[in-house]
Amino acid sequence: MATHPTLGVRLDRICCIGAGYVGGPTCATIALKCPHIKVTIVDMNEARINAWNSDNLPIYEPGLTEIVKACRGKNLFFSTDVRGAIQEADIIFASVNTPTKTKGVGAGRAADLKFIESVGRTVAEYANGNKIIIEKSTVPVKTAEALHRVLTANKGPHTYWILSNPEFLAEGTAMKDLAAPDRVLIGGLTTTEGFAAANVLVDVYANWVPRERILTTNLWSSELSKLVANAMLAQRVSSINSISQLCEKTGADVAEVSRAIGKDSRIGPKFLGASVGFGGSCFQKDILNLVYICECEGLNEVAKYWQQVVDMNEHQKSTFARRIISSLFNTVTGKKIAVFGFAFKKDTGDVRETPAMTVCHMLMQDGAVVHVYDPKVEKEDALIEFRYHELQVDESKLVFSDSPKDAVDGAHAIVVLTEWDEFKRYDYGDFYGRMMKPAFVFDGRGILNRPQLEGMGFEVHTIGQAQGAMPIPEPPVVAKRLTIAESVQSTTGKVILVTGTAGFVGFHAAAALKKRGDGVLGIDCFHHYYPPSYKRARAKALEAQGVLTLDVDLNDAETMNKLFQEHKFTHILALAAQAGVRYATKDPQSYVKSNIEGFMTLLEAARSVEPKPRIVYASSSSVYGLNTKVPFAETDIVDQPASLYAATKKSNEMMAHTYKHVYGLSFIGLRFFTVYGPWGRPDMAAWSFTTKIMKGEPLKIFQGPNESELERDFTYIDDIIQGCVASVDHITPSTKEEAMYKLYNLGNKDPVTVSYLVDCLENALGKKAIRNYMPMPPTGDVLRTSADVTLAGKDLGYKPTTPLQEGINKFIEWYKDYYKNGLDRDMDEYVPM
Repeated sequence: MATHPTLGVRLDRICCIGAGYVGGPTCATIALKCPHIKVTIVDMNEARINAWNSDNLPIYEPGLTEIVKACRGKNLFFSTDVRGAIQEADIIFASVNTPTKTKGVGAGRAADLKFIESVGRTVAEYANGNKIIIEKSTVPVKTAEALHRVLTANKGPHTYWILSNPEFLAEGTAMKDLAAPDRVLIGGLTTTEGFAAANVLVDVYANWVPRERILTTNLWSSELSKLVANAMLAQRVSSINSISQLCEKTGADVAEVSRAIGKDSRIGPKFLGASVGFGGSCFQKDILNLVYICECEGLNEVAKYWQQVVDMNEHQKSTFARRIISSLFNTVTGKKIAVFGFAFKKDTGDVRETPAMTVCHMLMQDGAVVHVYDPKVEKEDALIEFRYHELQVDESKLVFSDSPKDAVDGAHAIVVLTEWDEFKRYDYGDFYGRMMKPAFVFDGRGILNRPQLEGMGFEVHTIGQAQGAMPIPEPPVVAKRLTIAESVQSTTGKVILVTGTAGFVGFHAAAALKKRGDGVLGIDCFHHYYPPSYKRARAKALEAQGVLTLDVDLNDAETMNKLFQEHKFTHILALAAQAGVRYATKDPQSYVKSNIEGFMTLLEAARSVEPKPRIVYASSSSVYGLNTKVPFAETDIVDQPASLYAATKKSNEMMAHTYKHVYGLSFIGLRFFTVYGPWGRPDMAAWSFTTKIMKGEPLKIFQGPNESELERDFTYIDDIIQGCVASVDHITPSTKEEAMYKLYNLGNKDPVTVSYLVDCLENALGKKAIRNYMPMPPTGDVLRTSADVTLAGKDLGYKPTTPLQEGINKFIEWYKDYYKNGLDRDMDEYVPM
């Protein structure tokens, strides 16, 4: 057990008191980055701890779930045993809530420190040795002094050192902020032991944060720095929001003003986006705390200055709500208003101090029926916040909808209050047809395309723009190319090489892994099996999501080995392959070159590095070949391939088994069953049939003996990706002792006839197909595929949820949007085998 030589504190165990928005993510990151340290997060709230120990964490933060699952039960623990955790650890984070006081001296401004005080008394009561107590909560200046007094008055024979370590996290990007912070601030007493205590915490962070980014100060500077940082950021928001109101009166565009002043290096572009107002747990609370401290110190003019930042924020929210009411003919009584977003910002479910609360309350007070859609906020979350602020709500006038379409149906207006990215991608033309006329859009975040909406018929009111003023489009700029370093940056500890990222499944898998915080690098050779221009469009779309695709052939052993030497991949998701059954009759060598030789090159590169990466690879349902027992199960003998493609995929499974046995590489092979969906392959039935139906061309529908119908287990892409991601998370390390070899079916477990697929396409397109039935040619197709996914469900938690008609509807919606201007020349001339 590691112990500090002078302070006598144990260095390999950390306790965090408080399992909330700060304590949970912070200490989960410490556990991930410091596997040699046992981290225990405790809270008296049993329901919250139970949630942390479940698959449904009590807070939403991109990347958090993956980190918790990776560390929980290993060196990360959640418990209600506060006493046991305090006695087991000598490094203790105090990460409890410090709300604004609601009554008594300083009510409405001063921080309520009862929970911090309680931490001090609890530590003193249960301490069994010297302790370092770290203020992680946002606290006013001199809180450490008060905490020290509580501890020393009850300390017994033990010594306590108080440190200040304020968090500078932004909800929605907290895990990225923790993984690569701008700075870590640690304040302590300027004594020999105070410096030693601070260095204990410095050494913890230095496991992943460069030491030049770890700043040490005295206690009071550290405590004040957090309040001032939030005050300065909020000040910028209120400043640009004040200008947005001036822009609405004068015809200027606040977005253009922000861009112009943001180019000034002395100002910079951050926090200059006008909005309906700031929210969250920190900005307002910290400014009001700062105001109270200034007043207590007799700095009344300083207090008034900072109070104005909060006053301006309240004015912005109420002004926006009044603009909605005024535009809707000075009354919203009985009118349905669709509100997009209730969280205070995107990528979080946090509703504390959200501007949406004020706007929705004012609309309801005027008689509106507010229908809210937010992807992460439940109605009860909103009601709790209303009750906290003592705002009365008629629940019949506050409806939380299951979908944006439900919220919009019959609405008079759409009000955007949170900047969720998905709000930009909606089909507003469809929404317009569902709404009362005239139909209004009030964009409180400035994220929607106003000219496009007005072209549809909407009356649009955008924050910071005068009614009737049209923004001047920016000149086209050359986008900055994503770097490899940016692509492989990870907040989860996983760095994954995905092969075939310009392909269908590889594109979606890479996007899903990157979205949750994994580092992802893609490679693809942009083969001409179908138009490379379409594959490059996928790669471009993927780059916009943070994943770079390198133009690399799997058979280029020199480049592959260099990639593995330069980038310590923890996992490989091998999805590159020559696909298609019938194409083998035209170019059989391409299957050998890509699926066998290329796979061999990949395995050789993987076994040459230490530690060796874990490998999840794509097999295929085609390996079941001429088997007649259905559904197909992983335990079935697969020695009757019906196509060269199937033979190469069976070869991959055998090669994987060999490399596991000889070299200790860990493998999961995934047998995909007929995948379809957005960005799908144009040679597959869903795509090719859609194109022909749209053109009015006949379909070739193959039949088996005696005019029997072919059946396929059509599986929607999101269900397939669920299985891919789960495999990445479940695969064991590539060592002789721990390596695994597993095969799983990923299918929909509900095979249907090809004719039924055509029925679904007709329903989605609203157009009948011309059906030509003909005998199946001898090109390697089989009569039926049907997946038994029991094993995948048991081991991976795999559960397909998308019925064929629902998936086809989603595909057609994407297809129509992607080709709204018609097929490009390459795709129009493409003829599948």
